[in-house]
Amino acid sequence: MRTSVEKRDLAHYPFLPEAQGLLASRGIKVAGLSGSKIGCSYLDCAAERVITALDGKTVYPESEDDVVSDIITYVLARVLASAAKDKRTMDRLCKMEAARVYAYFHAEENELLKKRVCEELGLELGDGSLPVIRYVELASRVRDAKWRLINRDVESGFVSVSSDEMDVLIAERIRAILSSGLSLDIPESIAKEYLPWSDKILSAVQERTLVEFGAIDESAYPPCIQAMIAAAAAGVNLTHSGRFSMTAFLHNVGMNAEQVAGIFARSPDYNPDMTNYQVDHILTNEYTTPSCATMLTHGICVNKDRLCESVSHPLNYYRSKKKMLDKMRMRDEAMAKKAEKAEGENPDAGSPGP
Repeated sequence: MRTSVEKRDLAHYPFLPEAQGLLASRGIKVAGLSGSKIGCSYLDCAAERVITALDGKTVYPESEDDVVSDIITYVLARVLASAAKDKRTMDRLCKMEAARVYAYFHAEENELLKKRVCEELGLELGDGSLPVIRYVELASRVRDAKWRLINRDVESGFVSVSSDEMDVLIAERIRAILSSGLSLDIPESIAKEYLPWSDKILSAVQERTLVEFGAIDESAYPPCIQAMIAAAAAGVNLTHSGRFSMTAFLHNVGMNAEQVAGIFARSPDYNPDMTNYQVDHILTNEYTTPSCATMLTHGICVNKDRLCESVSHPLNYYRSKKKMLDKMRMRDEAMAKKAEKAEGENPDAGSPGP
């Protein structure tokens, strides 16, 4: 028999079927909300929920009473993140929502409710062990050697885990469950209706990228990226790994899809339709720039310089090189101002004598 869930608890665990049932019972639908004042308020809150996640923070309801508002905001945040078609945004949202759910779960005193939540997550609050298959599934994304199966106590097909370790695995399971549903397949009509809010999210993404990396500086690109840009401009057909790496990098440092496509437009055999399709596909479905080791494996780590020896990722190269170049520019500007000031104070200093 399924444990009943109190209405106030549904905002804590909005992925439960009862939460969606509550919205349905109130006649609340995702489509058409922009046509009402309360609907726009929900959308505003949902956009802020996503932007809060981008900042690495966690949002909690101001009042435990407005359960419906919190649940619809959760749903709309996932819709807007999907409509924005930005993988990092979706990842950040899932991370934030998972942290929030886990905080409630960890503090939960109702053991029946905890059991109900675990059932929905496909877990069992156990006796200090998990089946090997389930353990591997949960621990595969946890980065620490102690979680490797070879380093665990395994007996009769079960892996021993402490209560603290079980908490970590539950948190990872929550994140995986919330991530599995993204990106949502958003109908074009809804994507168009909610464009002002998804655009607001993309503007926030762009703003935070610029804060992180500053203005885009091509002279700070790592040698591999510069080589690929030069190759594309010369009409060379880059490999998939090269095209993906270059596109992901350019997007990481602040370029939007149109700007990235503009790089490929330097090629003499530029095909705008094909390029736009490929760039949009990469930006939507794959986001992270590969590491230097991965690029070396694919044969696209080329023209290494001294700075390459001290970094392990193209973005780290870009950050370091950009700081170096910025310092050089500031030094040159300071020297130029100093020389200009000296010349102004003694205008005849550089003039030849009579």
